[in-house]
Amino acid sequence: MKKLYKYLWILLGFLSIQQMANGANDITSPWRVASQSTMYGNFSSQRAVDGDRGTCSHTSTGTNQWWRLELWQEFQVDTIAITNADSPNYHWINGAVIRVGTSPTIYSNPVCAVISTIPSGQTSNFSCGWMEGRYMFVHIPGDQKTLVLCDVKIYGYLTEETDPWLKVDLLNEYQVKRVAITNRDDLTTYQRINGAVLRVGNFRDDIYRNPICAKISTIPSGATETYSCGMVGRYVILHIPGDQRILSICKIDVYGQLIGNLASNGSTTQSSTSGDWFAERAIDGNRGLHEQYKGGCSSTLAETNPWWRLDLNNVYSVSRVVVTNRIDCCVEKINGAEIRIGNSLENNGNNNPICAVIPAIPAGESYSYSCGGMEGRYVNLIIPGDMKTLTLCEVEVFGEGPVLKRSIVKMMLNSKDDLTDQSMRENFLEKLASALADRGFTNVTLSWFQTPVRVIQKENAPKSCVKVP
Repeated sequence: MKKLYKYLWILLGFLSIQQMANGANDITSPWRVASQSTMYGNFSSQRAVDGDRGTCSHTSTGTNQWWRLELWQEFQVDTIAITNADSPNYHWINGAVIRVGTSPTIYSNPVCAVISTIPSGQTSNFSCGWMEGRYMFVHIPGDQKTLVLCDVKIYGYLTEETDPWLKVDLLNEYQVKRVAITNRDDLTTYQRINGAVLRVGNFRDDIYRNPICAKISTIPSGATETYSCGMVGRYVILHIPGDQRILSICKIDVYGQLIGNLASNGSTTQSSTSGDWFAERAIDGNRGLHEQYKGGCSSTLAETNPWWRLDLNNVYSVSRVVVTNRIDCCVEKINGAEIRIGNSLENNGNNNPICAVIPAIPAGESYSYSCGGMEGRYVNLIIPGDMKTLTLCEVEVFGEGPVLKRSIVKMMLNSKDDLTDQSMRENFLEKLASALADRGFTNVTLSWFQTPVRVIQKENAPKSCVKVP
């Protein structure tokens, strides 16, 4: 059975129960948001926090290369452990600078340590003396530099503060159906969640203007509680009122439907399928970049003129189309893709008018293309050329409709039925609708503009254009 709703699944980082000898928690998690200045091949920033020392992040060679981890909340950072590459190029890490602070900009944060060298494949610990921060950077100043990190772990504690809060930006307005919160599995600190307030709304800065979905009395250690919201908003906020409070959770899952996204109830197909990168994965409501490594996107094989098509099931006036590109590699493969909108299935819908041509989309980014109210049932993306691959991690379509068009047709009908009788007229329309459907005209509503009048048909009168069974 086809799902009626597409759900957005958002995972936030959690506090691991792993501890150093001094008792500081490992506050690193593969679900935290890592990024880097550039990416070499498919060596993404997330590989430095995936828990596997055999996989590494890797920038291209350039000027002032950097890697950043966002912790979502402010922590007191005690120690940072960095594992170097097991490679002849292990010396690339020499001179790297570690910074911790509250700014997403590198040089606005104070220096924790400077890395002189780390032996090949080895791990070194750097003390930060309980520096407070939400962001952690590793960067190498200078030209022709390359930064490779095979594992990064940060040890510390959440900072006690007044009215601590956590905010999830869904990037678009959603009808939030429910929110599931998993508490930390620690019998000594699980009660920190007691008294938390869950809010959903569109106010980014003044979180208290967002309406309350639920008040959390308590969640048992390691347990998950689900709260029904049925509220509209871009932001999901969890906060605890009071002084000297710490907000600590393991995971928050947000389920809902994107407001105005016509693609969510459509159906998809594509010219070919690579592995399990099915066409419908491009409209699953999930831009989540970590899912791309697990086949969270659609993709064709390498072929001539690969295409992907969305059937909106009705004709809509399309205002814009939002396309999210892949993050892992080969981001340039989207270059030159055409967005086409129309009602024809000629050439699989690829002959419909062009809304836009995509010159390029950076890795993991979502770009919006204005279509100016173009009307159509089908939205196609196609890349012209030989040996092309079309990969789409999310396609969102916004507009109005369905577009209803009314036509009044004056016809002379040859019918044995008395069409002045209402039941006869309704029966005739049912037969006419069936005849039109056989000729490919579906989603048509027929009604009488006025009651037919019986006339005497002359012998040389033209026959009816549509033969009704």
